[in-house]
Amino acid sequence: MSSLRTLMIAFLLIVSLAVILVNGWMVMDTWQRGVRETENDARNLSQSVSKQSEDSFLQVELTLEDLRDRITLMGLDPERQRNIANLLRERKDSLPQLHGLFIYDTTGTWLVTSEGILQQHSNNSDREYFRFHQRNTDPGMHIGQVIRSRSTGDLVIPLSMRLSNQDGSFRGVLLATLRIDYFRQIFSYYNIGDQGLMALMLNSGTVLYARPFPDNTINLNISNSPLFNRLLKSASSGTATYKAALDGVERIFGYATLKRYPLVVTVAYGSAQLRQALMTNLILYLVLCVMLLLVIVAMGYLLLRNLSKHIQDQIELAQVRDQLTAMNQTLQTLALVDSLTGLANRRRFDLWLDRALLRANKLMTPVALLMIDVDFFKRFNDTYGHLAGDECLKQVGSALLPLVRGPEDLVTRYGGEEFAVILPGSGREEALRYAHNAVDAVAALAIPHSSTDIESKRVTVSVGVQVIRGGNGDATRQTLIGLADKALYKAKASGKNQVGEASS
Repeated sequence: MSSLRTLMIAFLLIVSLAVILVNGWMVMDTWQRGVRETENDARNLSQSVSKQSEDSFLQVELTLEDLRDRITLMGLDPERQRNIANLLRERKDSLPQLHGLFIYDTTGTWLVTSEGILQQHSNNSDREYFRFHQRNTDPGMHIGQVIRSRSTGDLVIPLSMRLSNQDGSFRGVLLATLRIDYFRQIFSYYNIGDQGLMALMLNSGTVLYARPFPDNTINLNISNSPLFNRLLKSASSGTATYKAALDGVERIFGYATLKRYPLVVTVAYGSAQLRQALMTNLILYLVLCVMLLLVIVAMGYLLLRNLSKHIQDQIELAQVRDQLTAMNQTLQTLALVDSLTGLANRRRFDLWLDRALLRANKLMTPVALLMIDVDFFKRFNDTYGHLAGDECLKQVGSALLPLVRGPEDLVTRYGGEEFAVILPGSGREEALRYAHNAVDAVAALAIPHSSTDIESKRVTVSVGVQVIRGGNGDATRQTLIGLADKALYKAKASGKNQVGEASS
């Protein structure tokens, strides 16, 4: 009995010590894992927001370049200004981020605006962007600090280009203004917690907009923060933990620079918020551990007598673990992502389209399906090899993905060189617009294809478009796919590199 008691005490001490050590290790591991997950979230979100911001600026840059070319051709004579004003208004209405479009002469006087009305004090020669273009002949787009619009009082980001005469002399300035409220709205879509931070800044350290801070932080220069004086000097994107220059709060930051523009996006989560979440779980976990130790002490003798039952329990736990492992492998096998392009695969396409049609039949709304096929892809593979063919498909998929409008739209790799796009709620006009944008986006990739019959000798796509309205009894997956395939065949038969519709 004495030896049994000694054995029981030793067993309880060993088990208690083991529980304490394991719990300590789990606490540290939980914290480190939480930090790593938060860093990954911050990095991924910063890269996503930077890409979205870059797209917004790129749309404006392309608009300004187009307007500058038209002004060069049409001139700025008074009889031409009405047509130019209409053109500015159309361009502004097509881009939700735009506050306005303006043209200034060599003295800074407004000539034409997207509003078509000249203000009483219509001279902006004192603005930084105007003085910049007076002094610099750089034809590129200039991004200035945030200013307050003299026409509406709104906070805007000025994006400007120099207008030059044939001899290169200064002709004036073409200006687009981006609404700060546009970024305020975009940033509000993301859940970053009570202590989170999101900011868009110039690479000089000037804040253009920061959530959730008030507007008095706009144009504040924080170039002395670790982000600018250390991190960006070694990497264009990454993660780090430091105290924010705006409020001194320690956060876990993810940051990314825009590839085309001198801008930086940061996303951060509060370290204290992470610790608070950990402590909330830790307290409950420690209570459970204490209860476990008490149960171990109370049941130690029974544990020794029922060792065989404990072994059986361990065997059952191992079987459950093996079952969970097998289930996890099954779930991985049923993954819904195409391994080559990263797009949704055919299985996800079928599930998504069925769901979209079910909803369309209930709500009696349209569903658009686009079938997209890479032209002369077999020749491409024969000419450049399958590795180049795979890379071509990746680039085509990457070009199609940014064109979708929202989370209900889905771009998929349907199979081989064929892609499919599901646009729930889209009518014919919107579907055709996406289809033409897809043809243009792939053409803009300028992937060489020497064996194609297309005159540009670049990789192109043909698109078949079909829209079907729910509630009429014809909205089935097989029907919609068949009609879209028919439209694709029509585009192919008409010479490729174009959009086709099935005959009604």
